[in-house]
Amino acid sequence: MDNENNWKLLWDDEYMQESEDTIAIYNDFAHANMNIISKIQEQLKRNTQLALVMIICIIAFGLNLLRMLVMQTNSITEFEPRKERRRQELMEYLVHIERSRDIMRMGPEAFIQLCERIRATEVVKDAYRSTVEEQVSKFLHTIGHNAKNQSVSFFFHRSGQTVSPHFHNILNAIFMME
Repeated sequence: MDNENNWKLLWDDEYMQESEDTIAIYNDFAHANMNIISKIQEQLKRNTQLALVMIICIIAFGLNLLRMLVMQTNSITEFEPRKERRRQELMEYLVHIERSRDIMRMGPEAFIQLCERIRATEVVKDAYRSTVEEQVSKFLHTIGHNAKNQSVSFFFHRSGQTVSPHFHNILNAIFMME
């Protein structure tokens, strides 16, 4: 029986040794898994922080674009009514004052009749922010004073790119009246 007990003890020692080795391997494996998990958590935390910074930058950029758009829209809407008001005052001055002879080389009554006849050709129509009367007055001022495009654009508060087509439209309408 002693032999049997010795055998049992020996077997238990071997089993215990194997169990301790298995536990050590399991602990090493668990420790390695914990290291991997902690590294993954750190990386996830860094990526989350970077994503948050990127989102804040995108929002700031969008707000800046929106601010620029609002400022640009306000400057345009504040500036154009002043220019439009000056053009309207000039046209009222040209049509209703005898000084129109000096500027357009034509009296107010003849000017209004010419505008009606040109409008009747349907070649020239009232455009956005530019009436037939304004276009005719630009044409008459140009030919009456042999004025350059730049001086007409300055006088009527228009760009040269606007004055030139108006001149040619009125010229074509006059050719159509013949």
